[in-house]
Amino acid sequence: MKKLLLLCLLVFAGYKLHQNGYSPLSPSGAFDKKGNPLVVLFVGPGCGEPCSKVVGALNQRNVNFEQVSVAGPDGAPVSNKYRITQYPTTLVGKQEILGDDITRISSALAEAYGKDVLTRMEQMAMDNHFDAQGKPKVVMYGTSWCPYCKQQKAFFADNKVAFEEIDVEASRPNEMSYRILQGTGYPLTYVGYRRFSGLHESEILTAIAELSKVKVASVR
Repeated sequence: MKKLLLLCLLVFAGYKLHQNGYSPLSPSGAFDKKGNPLVVLFVGPGCGEPCSKVVGALNQRNVNFEQVSVAGPDGAPVSNKYRITQYPTTLVGKQEILGDDITRISSALAEAYGKDVLTRMEQMAMDNHFDAQGKPKVVMYGTSWCPYCKQQKAFFADNKVAFEEIDVEASRPNEMSYRILQGTGYPLTYVGYRRFSGLHESEILTAIAELSKVKVASVR
């Protein structure tokens, strides 16, 4: 009886997690047997336009991906080896993008497979995010009046982070790059291809540590 009660509680908890949109990080990401990153899109009933948007973006970029349903027709959760419960969620290697944020999905794809997955305009904008040896740089898009930009610059100074600042309002090319990258606020920070909208100080430091010794993927 106790075992049955525990099982019922676990099923109910899983259903509530699905309803609340909680999606724990997958323990090991999505990789093939050789360690190459895979792309997995998690969908469910009633997803509609958000899921269609992601599917369209992946197809447009000619990316092979697996589609996994995390809920049945009645909305009840369906288990999967990645432990994803919210949809749409796109898993690119270890990077997990919730919702239909195509800009973050594109950045994750470029980091995993190289710049060929980007549009020509995106490639031009992101070329500046790497040095002559192909190592990722820290690039912050902002404005002179943005208080959060000042806060992030102070954080970089305190942590001795070398970065390049691009004042979006200082020149037409700067503004065009920001628009190509579909920036919607300040600061917009990149570590190579990896994108951070707003203040994400600890995450940026983690990305710097992870990517500082990594040369970008140049082929798919």
